[in-house]
Amino acid sequence: MAEDFRSLLKESMRNDARGERWFEDLDIAGIFYLSIQASALHDSTPSELLNDVNEYKAFQVILQTKPGVSICGKRSAWDHLALFDWLPLFVEESPILREAANVPVSVVQRIFEDVSACASAHPEMLMKKRLASIKVL
Repeated sequence: MAEDFRSLLKESMRNDARGERWFEDLDIAGIFYLSIQASALHDSTPSELLNDVNEYKAFQVILQTKPGVSICGKRSAWDHLALFDWLPLFVEESPILREAANVPVSVVQRIFEDVSACASAHPEMLMKKRLASIKVL
């Protein structure tokens, strides 16, 4: 089992008066951003600001491809993730972004581990930069 995702969450912003907090996105192998959030503004359980992230039963999770990642075609990033049983929890917000509400802690852990393993196993998802200059005859 990989490191507990909750130990990786780093608070980037907090407003106690509004019950709002944001954690930094986790960078997964330069291929994905994994945003795991919980506060009064998020679809988490409970939907309130708790000081101890270990007290949440579920989190709002956003999975996004980074710029330069293949998002369509036969070998897209989403095609690689389609094998996982948790992907249907996500709603497609755009071609690069999927969002899931109230994802149980154990499932968030699996998502973190599966996305990390998939990104490590398939570095080809990150498209190679094209040559800066192409000569036209």
